[in-house]
Amino acid sequence: MTTHAERRKAGSELLAEMTGQPVGFASAAEQRTGAFGSYVVDYIFGQVWQGSELSRRDRNIVALAMLGALERLQAVQFHASFGPANGLSREEMTEIALQIAGYSGFPAGNEMINALVEMWSEADGKPYRIPPADYKDDDQRHRDAVDVMRTLNGRDEAQDPAEALAGMERIGPVGKLAFEFAFGDLWSRSQLSRRDRSLVVVSILVALSKPDELQFHIPGALNHGVTETELEGVMATAAPYCGFPRAVEGFRTLRRILRERETPGEGNDGG
Repeated sequence: MTTHAERRKAGSELLAEMTGQPVGFASAAEQRTGAFGSYVVDYIFGQVWQGSELSRRDRNIVALAMLGALERLQAVQFHASFGPANGLSREEMTEIALQIAGYSGFPAGNEMINALVEMWSEADGKPYRIPPADYKDDDQRHRDAVDVMRTLNGRDEAQDPAEALAGMERIGPVGKLAFEFAFGDLWSRSQLSRRDRSLVVVSILVALSKPDELQFHIPGALNHGVTETELEGVMATAAPYCGFPRAVEGFRTLRRILRERETPGEGNDGG
């Protein structure tokens, strides 16, 4: 059990540490927005961010993924501002936005990229430039895609690319696009680890309330090294950032998948 004073102190000190602002900076939120500001300090940063399920870096990743998926741009900029204090680089935050483009749509990814570039350009006093993508022919995309699918599915060996593509094409043109772009382009980028990409994708799917897709990506996250405790931390983080209904739905989906893994059956190759 904690007192309100303990939660207020923890939230104020964490915000001060991450933002580089004085401890009194947290109280300004309360003065500006009343009870809403009170709960930002006491609940989000004084309770949720104090949880041991996720490191600060991971919780920053999860928050940015959820906020970007929901196109909460002011909040994206705020949370990106203390990403470096939590060990998250600009390049890694850019990769979160790219992953959002694949799983929440290019318009959402574009909004997040522009918000980040605007913020960093202003901070640097000059335009911030993001390097273009590496250009790949389809043959390379297919080889990269099957390796991503191998690790997502926890396999020792990759499928034959032609066989894997044929399997994805059975679900129509969307399957081919998922194989070539989501897996062959986005997931295979080296700027963010596959473990972190799984954390991002699970966070996006929770924010968008997509339990069917979580049925594939939660096991994939476990195969990529995200722990059950860390996934519980994702669902806890969803409560303030996406609302309790989505957090509860995500937690129920996680519990169901963990039960099913005790008696594993056939997997699938979702996007």
